[in-house]
Amino acid sequence: MPRVFNSVADNAGVHQERRVALKFAYDGSKFFGFQRQPSKLTVEGSLVRALEMVDAIKSPRECGYRSSSRTDRGVSSLGNIISFRTRFVAKEVCSAINSKMEDIWAYSAVEVQEDFNPRAARQRWYRYYLARRDQDLPLMRQMAARFVGIHDFSGYARKDKRNPMRKIDSIVVSDHHGLFYAVDFKAESFLWNMVRRIVWMMNEGSSGRMSLDAIGPAAPKRPVRIGLSPPEYLVLMNIDCGIDFPVDKRAFIGIVRDVERRIRQEAMKLEFAEEISRLIA
Repeated sequence: MPRVFNSVADNAGVHQERRVALKFAYDGSKFFGFQRQPSKLTVEGSLVRALEMVDAIKSPRECGYRSSSRTDRGVSSLGNIISFRTRFVAKEVCSAINSKMEDIWAYSAVEVQEDFNPRAARQRWYRYYLARRDQDLPLMRQMAARFVGIHDFSGYARKDKRNPMRKIDSIVVSDHHGLFYAVDFKAESFLWNMVRRIVWMMNEGSSGRMSLDAIGPAAPKRPVRIGLSPPEYLVLMNIDCGIDFPVDKRAFIGIVRDVERRIRQEAMKLEFAEEISRLIA
């Protein structure tokens, strides 16, 4: 069993402070979003609390805490990134904090330069799992192409003070295991709710519920409205910050055990739902 570290004193007697970048996954359905909120369970709040519990940091301000992407409530991630200064050796961080968290899995920690800022990423990759219904796949791909490149996305995001001009590097729509279409977005940055609004438009257009002339940032017609696809089907797949994140072998063992347990639990829920369907059929 991997050793659980509870304090700096346990951490190999290391005294020199260093900046560490941490990569982690989480089940967004269990949290009120990523960003810390008073009296609410959030991803960031759980991470900071775990780091404080094992004495890896004293406080977010004191350790120079930085985060990469603040996902909305319900959105999950396979590869978000934070960084902080600590006296912990990087290889000991994941096992230490995983013992203090639920529904968050830290799987890689590396030492980085002090000026490393995960917010300044090269590229972010989001995937939306769109339930298969009556969509036209070739048509969805045609509509996706309309959003690629540099555009004013002010009509496809919640209004704020940020520059609405964004460049989408690629949008790839593929058939994912029969149950879903996977819609993969890659860009340096996205506006708030931007991905979910684009997916909503693509879904409406490919199902014949919206005029194709109203879809896209350069569309000749103005859409009557732009809806918002549910957050639970959106996953932050990866963030490219220009550094490698090798998987921590000791953390891997514990994560695999936890994931296998969750798979059994979810499989039982699916089996029960299928039994109900057979009962009333």
